[in-house]
Amino acid sequence: MLAHVPAWVFAVLLLLLWLGFVQSRSRLVAPAVVLAVAAGLAVYSGWGVVSSFGLHAAVLASWGAGLAAAVLLGRRLLAPAGMRFDAVARRVRVPGSWLPLAVMLGIFSLKFVVGAAAGMGAPVAPGSLAAAAVALSLGLFSGAFLARARAIHAVAR
Repeated sequence: MLAHVPAWVFAVLLLLLWLGFVQSRSRLVAPAVVLAVAAGLAVYSGWGVVSSFGLHAAVLASWGAGLAAAVLLGRRLLAPAGMRFDAVARRVRVPGSWLPLAVMLGIFSLKFVVGAAAGMGAPVAPGSLAAAAVALSLGLFSGAFLARARAIHAVAR
């Protein structure tokens, strides 16, 4: 099965592993950059849902519900503990965490499974409960990045 997976998929996986490793270490981050990246990932996630399942209202509502739930509830739950604003650098010191890697691998895994199913001729039906569950999960994952970005932005204020 893996012989039929395009090489770029493994390159993306390696990139995600590297990004996750970088985020496992304490670092200074610019709040505006973190927010822009999180917003970009949310847009990309939404596009991924539409490209996989089309413009089905139930699927889009599931994605939106997951995104909203994670943003609203995750700000406190997903915020890195011990963040501090560095006034000189105008950046926020964020302690390292493996959570971003877990979220990125969750997104990657879901997209991989949906793509593999389609590639094997058994795509996930757009109106199915499975499609709604995948969309909800992708919304939750994207919302987790937005929630963390909001928390970092709040520390900077």
